[in-house]
Amino acid sequence: MSKLKKSELKDLLLKNLPRVDDHGEVIETIGNGKIRIRLPIREDYLGNDIWGKTGDSIYSGPIVMGLADTAMYGCILSALGQNFIPVIVTFTINFLRPISANDLIAEARILRLGKRLVYLETYLYSDGTSEPVAHITSTYAIRDRRK
Repeated sequence: MSKLKKSELKDLLLKNLPRVDDHGEVIETIGNGKIRIRLPIREDYLGNDIWGKTGDSIYSGPIVMGLADTAMYGCILSALGQNFIPVIVTFTINFLRPISANDLIAEARILRLGKRLVYLETYLYSDGTSEPVAHITSTYAIRDRRK
């Protein structure tokens, strides 16, 4: 069960994160230690596939990593509520294939919730595909604001 509604979580993300981290993400679902966030495609998130030399437009790596971080941060807040402060400790990303110019979808889930640390896993998908384009694991330290 989520401690926050989608609209409350979106407001909290806008309040807590710097404006540069707001890319118009849409929270599609939250609950049971999981979250699904959609990043609508924008031309300025894309670059040319110079590695594969296809000439296709693909997502910039920093935008992809930012979406994963926002999804995991939001996942923690949705599970624990607004009185907790999540701070990233580790972040490991594996890019599985070039990410085509479609909406980008992040599905994050809590693997383990400890007293001080939260372990998460996220898969990223290009909208319309069933195979993930990236896999991310991370650890966040959490602090209760009330203490």
